[in-house]
Amino acid sequence: MSSSQKPLALMAIIHPKTEEKRKQILSLLPKDFFRAPATNCTTWCYLSPSTRKGALKGLFPPSSPPIIIGLEIYTSPASLGYVQNASEFKSFMAQVESQDLYAKDEDQTAWYPTAGFLARSSTQTPPAGIAVLAKFVAKDGAENTKKLVEVLGNYCNWVRDNEPTTLTYCVLTRPKAPNEVLLFERYQDLAAIGAHGKTKEFKNMFKGTGPYLQGKLTRLEEFEEIDGSFVSNQPGGGASQPKL
Repeated sequence: MSSSQKPLALMAIIHPKTEEKRKQILSLLPKDFFRAPATNCTTWCYLSPSTRKGALKGLFPPSSPPIIIGLEIYTSPASLGYVQNASEFKSFMAQVESQDLYAKDEDQTAWYPTAGFLARSSTQTPPAGIAVLAKFVAKDGAENTKKLVEVLGNYCNWVRDNEPTTLTYCVLTRPKAPNEVLLFERYQDLAAIGAHGKTKEFKNMFKGTGPYLQGKLTRLEEFEEIDGSFVSNQPGGGASQPKL
């Protein structure tokens, strides 16, 4: 399948100018628009760096006010083009410009879901208590990236079948940075992420990735999910699941 036919994940890093303008950005985001079936947006997940004491930090430099991370997943790159040409999106960007809300332009990168799962069925997942983004850098050579994704993907399958409180565990790759691998993780709550890291399967996965990684370049960060986010396999999020 060519990249023009694959689901596309757009990661946007928003740099608010002030804390007050950060609040304005969050209030202006056209959340309902992304649920429209015509957008073909299956996941619209916006994240704020965790304020929990002891939270994982390290993927992004600390900033004041905090950055906002957006992860939008579309059924194809063409769907992203539709969204960016829509009046709702253009209206949001016009307000960003007229109210001078950004300290600088968004940083945007394109990723492609490669292994694992966003949701387990056609319905969207419950809201996450904790989200994590982990970035790995494979050793040079396409075979190392392939093997790293294979190890992570096999582990994702185990998580899907055995950890119901792990809501999302999705591996993404990026052709423009072929050594980079991103893991998008969502958990029901703190207890869920604690239990996740204690299994022998987690330890085996950690050991199994070692031969293919530049381990010192691994970065992880914990986030809080912003209200209105949805994560699903279906455009618009499908029907809501009950909370666990």
